[in-house]
Amino acid sequence: MTTLKAFKYRLYPTKQQQVLLNKTFGCVRVVWNHNVEVFNQYDKNIAEQQNPLTSTQLRQKFEWMNEVSAAALQQKEMDFKAFKKNYFSKTRKKKIGRPSFKNRDSRQSYRLPNQKFTLNQNSIRLEKIGKVKLVRDRAVPDCCKFMSVTVSKNSCHQFFASVLVELEITQKPKTGQKIGLDIGLKTFLTGNDGFIIENPKFFRESQAKLKLAQRLFSRKVKGSVRRKKAKLKVARIHNDIANQRKTFIQQITSQLIDSYDFIAIEDLNVAGMVKNRKLAKSISDAAFSEFYATLSYKAAWYGKEVVKVDRWFASSKTCSCCGWKNENLTLSDRVFNCSICGLSKNRDLNASENILKEALRVSSAIRTPSECQTEIA
Repeated sequence: MTTLKAFKYRLYPTKQQQVLLNKTFGCVRVVWNHNVEVFNQYDKNIAEQQNPLTSTQLRQKFEWMNEVSAAALQQKEMDFKAFKKNYFSKTRKKKIGRPSFKNRDSRQSYRLPNQKFTLNQNSIRLEKIGKVKLVRDRAVPDCCKFMSVTVSKNSCHQFFASVLVELEITQKPKTGQKIGLDIGLKTFLTGNDGFIIENPKFFRESQAKLKLAQRLFSRKVKGSVRRKKAKLKVARIHNDIANQRKTFIQQITSQLIDSYDFIAIEDLNVAGMVKNRKLAKSISDAAFSEFYATLSYKAAWYGKEVVKVDRWFASSKTCSCCGWKNENLTLSDRVFNCSICGLSKNRDLNASENILKEALRVSSAIRTPSECQTEIA
């Protein structure tokens, strides 16, 4: 299967290279903000509308923009054109809001096409920047095709290069195993076969340390050097939490893809769940959306099947043995007791069995008769 895959590496530029990278971020930001300004000034009552200046015209207007790569400015101009296409798309299911201006506090990044960079063993050569030191912890396959590179800087002033390549991914061997997963806050994952992953609660674990850092930050005088140092300390704590959460999700999803061919999960309305002010922090800390996205693209890569069960399916209230539904079940009830068949089971384990049964029913219903006969054969 041919697909696009990104390899992200940490960069260690010199002080001079950091100045050039920051200049590039600033010039790219100017291109974007200029297009946003013209876009927001649109008025249907005015006959002649102002057209935004192209990246070439902006470089002619501002001489200091010639210090950076012209390709980076052109890529950002193309990004805004792609945004406008999505904004006015009538077939898009979820409408996107109006564009916003970028500032120095937002994530800084720019993109270069494959002709403007060269990836070496311990460095990467970027146009107008030169050879930048790079920690290459993962090897890029030799047979892949380089597409682009995105250079970025996070709030901790760390630089990264994300190299996008087109390559052939080998599908993982079939195991013949199926699993239903119940997702929750107390226990992150509960499988019908006893597969249990506890919720690590990375944000909760670092909340005391973050609270102290934020308190010290709020006391510093605005514009002072100490305030900048305190702000960097807060950013580093948030960055550590995000890295811990990302590593956890990558490891769990890889384990599931390696062990199972068919994975059934709930189709949770995470955006709606976050609106619950009592559980919003815990739901955000669990990162359900990131887990869903990571599991889905890995399954597509490696030839595994992920089926989402309808969010209105009463998996926790239904008996996995006889199908009786307990309408009075609450979140505080951790054990499901059936009044008909006498089943007594952990509510998450009972829900995972129901999720697997429903996913198999839905999956078999959408398959054609020829596909079913092929599977039987």
